Amino acid sequence: MNINGKHIILTGASAGIGYEILKILTTYKNVKIIAVARHVDMIKSVEGVVFPFVADASTQEGVDSIFTFARETIGRIDLFIANAGFAYLEKLDAPNWKHIENIYNLNTVSPIYSLQQLIEEKADNKAFVCIISGAGFVSLPGYSLYCSTKAALHHFIETYRYEQNKNLQITAVYPIATHTDFFDKATGEADTPLPWPNQNAKTVARKIVKGIEKGQKRIYPSLLFRIFYPIGRAFPVFLKLYSLMEKRKVRNWL
Repeated sequence: MNINGKHIILTGASAGIGYEILKILTTYKNVKIIAVARHVDMIKSVEGVVFPFVADASTQEGVDSIFTFARETIGRIDLFIANAGFAYLEKLDAPNWKHIENIYNLNTVSPIYSLQQLIEEKADNKAFVCIISGAGFVSLPGYSLYCSTKAALHHFIETYRYEQNKNLQITAVYPIATHTDFFDKATGEADTPLPWPNQNAKTVARKIVKGIEKGQKRIYPSLLFRIFYPIGRAFPVFLKLYSLMEKRKVRNWL
C-alpha cells in the first residue's frame, strides 16, 4: 500500500509502538491521521494531518465514536491500525469476571469489531493492521490472560483470511517485548523485568510501516524470534525451558 495520501486511524497512539508509528506516518505526503488514545496529552495536533481523539477502544461505544469522528473529519478510511492493548502480570487468584472481560474487550474484541467497521467503508482498497504479539505463540508465565487474548486474535485473523474480500489487505504484526512502559503498567510498579528477547519501539514501528507499504501479510519485527520460534516448534523442550526461564524472572508476581 502506498501510504501517501491515505486516511488513517491509529489506536493506542499516545505511547510506545503506537506513538512511534504516528511519528513515522506524519512524514508521508497528504496523510490524515485520527490518533486515538484514552489520554491524548502527548499527541500533538497537526493542522490537516493529525487529529487527536479521546476514546475508550475497549467498548463498542468507543469504537463507534472513533469511526463516526473519522468519517466526519477525514471522510473515507483507507487504513486502520489496531494497536491499543495492555497486559496483566499476575497470578490468577480469586474469580473476577470483569478483570478477564476488560483485557479481552480491548485486546481481542475491539480489533475484531474495528475490522467489521472498516469492511463497511466504501474505499476501493483498504488495509487493516493488527498488532498481535509473539506472546500469542509462546507461554509467558504470569501473562496467562494476555497470551490468551493474543492467541485468540491470531487465530481469528488467520481464519478470516479465507473469508476476506479481495480489496482488503490484512497485516498481522508479531512484536516481541519492547522497551516502553507497557510492562510497568502490567504490574503497576517500576522496573518490571521484560521477557527475552526484546527490542526498542522505534525499530518495531519502522518495520511495521515498511511492512504495510510492502503489503506483507505477517510482520515479525524481531529476527531472533523468526529464527528461534520455528526451532521451538520442532523441539518443544526448548519452548518449555524458555517458559521456565521466564517464570523465574517474574517469580515475585507468582
